[in-house]
Amino acid sequence: MIGTATVYPCSVRDAMAHWPTGMAVVTTADRDGWWWGFTASSISQVSARPPLLSVSLRRDSRSRPVFTATDAYAVHVLRAGQEGLADRFAHDAANDFDDVAVECGYEDVPLLTDVAVRLECRPVDVVSAGDHVLLIGEVIRARTGPHDPLVYLDQGFRRLARPDRGAWSAA
Repeated sequence: MIGTATVYPCSVRDAMAHWPTGMAVVTTADRDGWWWGFTASSISQVSARPPLLSVSLRRDSRSRPVFTATDAYAVHVLRAGQEGLADRFAHDAANDFDDVAVECGYEDVPLLTDVAVRLECRPVDVVSAGDHVLLIGEVIRARTGPHDPLVYLDQGFRRLARPDRGAWSAA
């Protein structure tokens, strides 16, 4: 039987490090046209009808006010080999988009090219969740690519060994 005990935040973090997750970069443009982005590992499909996603964002992130007020954002599931892109957007740097190939999407949101999956979203809710907020968005466009996703496990990047490359659909 599992007993009850005090649970420390570091214990939960260490336990969740054993849960493999994809890595994504979430992007938007503010009302003045400036581009913003952050790395996210906590993304989940909330509903199929309508198609809703949740993305977790640190409450103390410099980009939180922008993402909680935006009219659109995009979630880019990174492909294997894009560890540098994940690291770049993991920090609150002002020049995250320098030398990054982008095109403009819905509501002029910057879209990263050459990623495993790209989901353009219209925000529908922001939910307070402890030291994070959950951005709930309706997916209005989805694109998948031929690439294997970048995976994060045990506090490090990993690659999937997939013998069935045909499982991914090309857009």
